Amino acid sequence: MASAMNRLRVSLGQEHTLLVLLAIAYIVTGRAGLAFGYDQPAATVIFPPAGIGLGALLVLGYRVWPVVLLAATLLYASVLGAVPAVPLLAAGNTAEGLFAAYLMNRFAGGRHALQTPKHALRFAGLAALTSVCCSSMVASLTLTLFGLAPAAGADMLWLTLSLGAFSGTVLTAPLVLLFAQGKTDRWRKTQLLEAAAVFVSVLCTGLIVFCGFPFQLRGYPLEMACFVVLLWPAFRLGRRAASLGLMVLTFIAMYGTLTNNGPFASAMPTTSLMMVMSYMSLLAVLVLSLAALAAEYAVAESQLRDLVLTDPMTGLPNYRALVEKLGEEIARANQTDSTFAVVFCDMDGLKQINDELGHLIGSRAVCRFAETLRDSVRDSDTAARYGGDEFVAVLPGADEEGAKRVIDRLHSRLAEDRVKPELATSAGIAVYPRDGSTATTLLSAADRALYQVKAHKASFRRRGVVPIKEWTSVGR
Repeated sequence: MASAMNRLRVSLGQEHTLLVLLAIAYIVTGRAGLAFGYDQPAATVIFPPAGIGLGALLVLGYRVWPVVLLAATLLYASVLGAVPAVPLLAAGNTAEGLFAAYLMNRFAGGRHALQTPKHALRFAGLAALTSVCCSSMVASLTLTLFGLAPAAGADMLWLTLSLGAFSGTVLTAPLVLLFAQGKTDRWRKTQLLEAAAVFVSVLCTGLIVFCGFPFQLRGYPLEMACFVVLLWPAFRLGRRAASLGLMVLTFIAMYGTLTNNGPFASAMPTTSLMMVMSYMSLLAVLVLSLAALAAEYAVAESQLRDLVLTDPMTGLPNYRALVEKLGEEIARANQTDSTFAVVFCDMDGLKQINDELGHLIGSRAVCRFAETLRDSVRDSDTAARYGGDEFVAVLPGADEEGAKRVIDRLHSRLAEDRVKPELATSAGIAVYPRDGSTATTLLSAADRALYQVKAHKASFRRRGVVPIKEWTSVGR
């Protein structure tokens, strides 16, 4: 009971920490974005809190809406002061996040919206829908009615707020969603080197396109280079790397544009930011959709490979995978001047089980045997189904004595199994390079050894004698 209470306290403490961090991130990024509100202090085309709030509602659930509302209230109060418009603006942002989260959960896979291209495109479409019809409308009306913005510019105010919410959602929410999915496999050294190369490529591309460094190339369609360079992390390193690359490129694009460089620079800072954020938002939609497509393709490729190389009944590697493994072990043995053993097993009496008890029981018996064989070998060994009632175990670094110990262990486990029908096996051994130099010759040698054992058993049974070593006999 005490340990359960401690775990509960830890869980609650972690959740409270997350909620505090959520509020801080919302306020800090919101103040940073509103610093670019040149025409209106409460309206900007750069509004990361829209994505942070949506991501939190998708990952943590609708129950965190009071935190989003409180953070939005503090954010607008820090900019506008204690005015009646503040709670309305905060309520509009919170309502937009809740509405968008509901639509994402209903139509775009919720927190897994970026898993597939279909859901990624729906995510972008729903983000655009909620951006133009929720908080932007509430905020523009509120600011106009309370005299905080001129009525003559209400249309541009609405457009600025809509673009800010959309860009904040498609650029920031993916970071929250993707990095909230937990840890992934650690990158290999080559992947880390590739990630470093990607970062340098994105950085150089951003500097050339948006900052005119090291030289100005105005008039050329260089902005397309951003899309090309982001395809690298999208297809090679995954969605997280692609979203980080987008964020790095966005910072560079904003800096370059505001310093009057790049293809989107103009005399008006607000106009410049609107153009560059529109471009980066559309680029994010394309890149994240392609990253989802690449991830989906990788999963499909892995599943197809499993289907091709795995026996569907037992889950063991099939004949194709067995031949590949033997080829790998032969190459390794040649490089290290080592040896390995191959054990060829045959289930005794499977035909009788099928004839007397039915093929369903026979199939279950095959699966039981496969599981026992898998448990009888080492983690470094490979147990595979050769076909029918025949199985093969590849034992790297083992000699004939090591193979015999595996067979003894297999016999012992089969004898201890109390499930009916009882299972038994015969086995033959081949050792590389003594008995063959190729996968085919090794399997043939082990198969011949197996049938010598079966012939030996048959001769004793005809005489009505069961040899003491029957279940551990190995043929050569």
